[in-house]
Amino acid sequence: MKRTIVVVTVFFVLLIFFGKTVNAGEFYREYWVEWDENITNCTSRLRVNDTELSLHKTFGKRSEAKANGLMLVSINEDLFNLKTAQLYLEMWGGHPGTSGKRFLSNGKQVYNVPEVGAAAGHCTYSYPVIPVKVNHLVTGTNAFQFACDRGSSFWGHFIIDNAAVRCHLNPDHPDLAQAGLKEFSANVQLPNPCNVLQDITEISISYPKKLEQSIVSVDYFGRYLGFDDDGDGLENDWHGFTQKKQYKNHIGSASKPPFAVQWDTSMVPSQPAPMAICAVVHLKGGYHYVTDTLDDLTFPANRNRIEMYKCSSMPTPFWSRDTKENKAVIELPKDISSIQSVQLMIKIWDGGEGNIKEPFKINGHPYPITSRRAVHDVVFTIADVDPEHLKPGKNQITLLSDTEHHGIEVLLPGPVLIVRYKEK
Repeated sequence: MKRTIVVVTVFFVLLIFFGKTVNAGEFYREYWVEWDENITNCTSRLRVNDTELSLHKTFGKRSEAKANGLMLVSINEDLFNLKTAQLYLEMWGGHPGTSGKRFLSNGKQVYNVPEVGAAAGHCTYSYPVIPVKVNHLVTGTNAFQFACDRGSSFWGHFIIDNAAVRCHLNPDHPDLAQAGLKEFSANVQLPNPCNVLQDITEISISYPKKLEQSIVSVDYFGRYLGFDDDGDGLENDWHGFTQKKQYKNHIGSASKPPFAVQWDTSMVPSQPAPMAICAVVHLKGGYHYVTDTLDDLTFPANRNRIEMYKCSSMPTPFWSRDTKENKAVIELPKDISSIQSVQLMIKIWDGGEGNIKEPFKINGHPYPITSRRAVHDVVFTIADVDPEHLKPGKNQITLLSDTEHHGIEVLLPGPVLIVRYKEK
C-alpha cells in the first residue's frame, strides 16, 4: 500500500540560520515583502533578469523582460537597538546556467547570493539567509536591487517568490521590557535524560509558566544527516523549509500548551555523528525566540539500519518537456533481500506534465510527484515505494512531460531513496 504526501509551495522558506548566524537565546522580528507590480513591473513575485536582456532579439519583447529586480521592504525598527540583520529569500534558481546572483542594499553595498548549483546547469530552489550589515539598512522603506549574469544560460533569469528581513534585537531592547519578555527563556527537552531518540519521540520546551499566554506557537527543527530539503548542498544540516510562511518537513509545530510534538524518526538515516534539536518560539507582538540547541542526540545501538541512496548518474539539468524523456540511476547494494521499507523523497519545480499520465517512474513503475495542475512552483513529495519495484544494482528513474515550454524540473539534490533494512 502506497502512502504519498505532496506539498505544493506557492510562496515560500527554512530557518537554516540555526547554529550559523543566530545565537541561541536571541529575539528577532521579521518584515515580509509585500509585492507591488507598480514597483517590480511583474506580479506576485520578483523576477530578475540578466543585465543585457532588455535588448535581447528573442526575449527582450516578452513581458518578463520588463521586470526591474527591485524589491522594497518596510522596516519599522530603531537601528540603534539591533544586534544583527539578515535577508531571507525563497528563491527559484532560474534558468540553468544563470550566474552571479547579487543585490545592492540601499545603494550601500553589493551582496552575493549563495550559489547552489544553477550556474553549473542544475535546476535549483533554495532558501538563502544572507547577513546584511545593520548600517546598510534604513528605518522605513529599504530598497534591494537584484541582478544576475547570463552565464551559460540562454537567458539569465531567476525568481524570488517571497522574502523577509529579520532584525535581531539587542538583549536590552526597550520593546522587550515593554512587552514583558525581558526575562523570557525557553529550552528544548526530551522525556528521557539519556538523549536517545526512539522511532517516535516526544519533544517539548520548558518555559516560564507565568509567560505561557505570551506564546503563540513553537516550531521544532532537527540537525541530522538526511535529504537536502532546503537545497543548500548540505545533508548534515538543519532540516525544513517554509510554505506560505509556515514551516514544512521540520520536526513539527505546536500551538497549545504544553507545546509538545511527536517526532517520527523511523525513516531518518543512520547517523555518523550526534544530532541536535532547536526550537523557535513565536510570541505575541511579532517576537520570535530561538532556543538553545539540545545536542549529542543519538539513536539506540540496536536500531535497524537505514541508508540514503542518491543518484549515481543524473542529467544536467534533470528536466523534461516537449516529449523529451530523461533518465537517472540510483544504485542499490547487490543484496537487498533484507529491505523492510522504502521512501522516495524528491523536490521538483512543477511546470506540468501535459498529457502524460505517468510522468515519473522507478524501473517502469509510476509514482506521483507533480501537483497535476502545473502550478509553476515547488512540489515536495515523500512517497512510500514498494520494495518489489526495486532491484540490486542500477535502478532506473525516468521523467517525461509533453509540455511545449515549461515542464517538470527535478531540483537538486535529485530523487533520493531512504531504505530501512530488517537487520541492525
